[in-house]
Amino acid sequence: MQITVQFEAQLRQVAGTGERTVEVTDDCSLLHMLQDVTLTTAALRERVLNDDGQVQSSLLLFVNDVPVPAVTAESVMLKDGDKVLLLPPISGG
Repeated sequence: MQITVQFEAQLRQVAGTGERTVEVTDDCSLLHMLQDVTLTTAALRERVLNDDGQVQSSLLLFVNDVPVPAVTAESVMLKDGDKVLLLPPISGG
């Protein structure tokens, strides 16, 4: 299956791209896909996943424009053609 991953804000710079298409198995969860996508870039991994390999609670996740709570990433199963948006917390003042 092909999944499109969109990186926003600081994640775009760390990932080196705003969008990446990845190949995953048919029974792939959102969490597993994120673990695979961040495997080769330590800086990206530390911004997306915590030390336990789970999604950072502050990261906003969307699958096909539908918000997904970080704590449910393991149970969300992806489908061919899904679009995943990763949006880190943004602060300002």
